[in-house]
Amino acid sequence: MTQPLQQSQKRLTPYAWVTRVAQLMAKEKNCHYGNWLPTNYHISLLPSDFDSSDHDKMVIQRSIELQNLGFSVNVENANSFKVKGKTYSICIAGRPDIVAIKDNWVVVEDCKSGREKTSHLYQILLYMLLLPHAPETKSLCKGQIPHGRLVYPDQIIDIPNQRIDRDFITHFQQVLSSFTCPDFPPRQPHPSECRYCRLPEKNCSFKRVSYTNSRG
Repeated sequence: MTQPLQQSQKRLTPYAWVTRVAQLMAKEKNCHYGNWLPTNYHISLLPSDFDSSDHDKMVIQRSIELQNLGFSVNVENANSFKVKGKTYSICIAGRPDIVAIKDNWVVVEDCKSGREKTSHLYQILLYMLLLPHAPETKSLCKGQIPHGRLVYPDQIIDIPNQRIDRDFITHFQQVLSSFTCPDFPPRQPHPSECRYCRLPEKNCSFKRVSYTNSRG
């Protein structure tokens, strides 16, 4: 049975990572509850089983390539940022893999060791939108929206800053509105999502039931 949440667990301001926002914008997650809950409450999520070794190697290799091309390269932790919303009361945090600068050209890149996903595009677009507004990174952007790149093992996809248009911003604001809604969204259990959801069972009993059913 799902345990009730205590008021002391509620965040003063909703807090979400860019990756979480990108997944909802890409409609890759059917259960909004699994994203809404840790955004609005302090939840101890289960550890991720993602093996970052291939990704880390890609970031190192790509950084060397850019340096050889004459770019000044900032990697991961140096690019960490937080942006507080104006229209919606929420803090969005992010950490792109690479911000590279050459003369007056700024490029933000994210390395992906797996298959291509729509959320990857939204993730890099969100970095492009938010980096110039974050106190930690706005000086890197030189007053411009950065160019974007997704780096895969077999290809590099360029994303021009013209992709940050009115339609994208409207879609972003719609997702922020759903994140900051005070009402609990309905849970929508699905075996493929529940199995990899990082919410503890005490916060969502559907996870245990769906995972058990998926195993037959």
